Amino acid sequence: MPLLTIYLMGHVEWSLYAAFGAFTALYGRSSSPLHRIRMQSSAAVMMIASLLLGVGVATLPNPEWTIVVVATLWTMVVAAVSDALNWHPPGPLFAVFALCAVASVPVQSTSFRDAALVSIASALFSILVGFLGHSRTERRSTAGRAGPARPTFAQRFSGRDEWFLLLRFGAAAGIAGALSTALGIGHPYWAIVAAIVPISGVTMSHSLVRATHRVVGTFFGLLLAWAILAFEPSGLVGILIVVALQIGAELFVGRNYALALIFVTPLALVMIALAHPVGVAALIQDRAVETVLGTVVALAVVTLSWLARGRTRGIARS
Repeated sequence: MPLLTIYLMGHVEWSLYAAFGAFTALYGRSSSPLHRIRMQSSAAVMMIASLLLGVGVATLPNPEWTIVVVATLWTMVVAAVSDALNWHPPGPLFAVFALCAVASVPVQSTSFRDAALVSIASALFSILVGFLGHSRTERRSTAGRAGPARPTFAQRFSGRDEWFLLLRFGAAAGIAGALSTALGIGHPYWAIVAAIVPISGVTMSHSLVRATHRVVGTFFGLLLAWAILAFEPSGLVGILIVVALQIGAELFVGRNYALALIFVTPLALVMIALAHPVGVAALIQDRAVETVLGTVVALAVVTLSWLARGRTRGIARS
């Protein structure tokens, strides 16, 4: 609905703001209505803030290195909020994706206002649909049922492990973005987004699985993106394709990350093409290279951090 609304208004260039605002619908799907509203509200605030921060960065001259610095710090901030508020799905992926995607496209003098109004309306609509989507049976079964006590922010981040995780997020995002920017690869923010994914793994093996899913899912997603973008979809056709891809992404994002990426990858590229047309071949090539680069950096950070943490604990025990 938000995408169709902006199309009818004649502002397809707002598609990034509407789509990222609608990402609010991803959160708290299995939660009770009240808990879901709370989770989606906090996620919406961070998503809207990410978009506005991205617009602010985009207004700067030569913002490439600024994106790296801001995205690195924002990754740690959103990761802390996600962990403190028990977001599901967890982690800073979607918020950082929103910030970087918006920061990488040209903006107009009214972009800040447009991003705020469109993303807020889209997020509020997503929260409303999510609330109405719960059946009366679900509402009765969850009514009056209190969730588990959640530790406060201070309690959660009083230990070393939580801060260690935030530093891993920041290190992976910063190194991947810096390498990509220094090498002159187009769209360096994709390396940042790719680097965030394996960091979310609870164990070393889980991080490796997520990294594999990221690369394999992106590869097949790029094939689908190539087939779609070859027809240069625009206007209503482009919006309907984005809607179909987002449905596929939401169906699989909580089940199998590799399958979800088959839809997420072309979704991102089509949204960018709608907001700011670019060369298809360069777009797909950059996405492939950036994904591999970000994943390799993330695995290196994960490996070194696990070794360092194991060594620290060994010293503490001795």
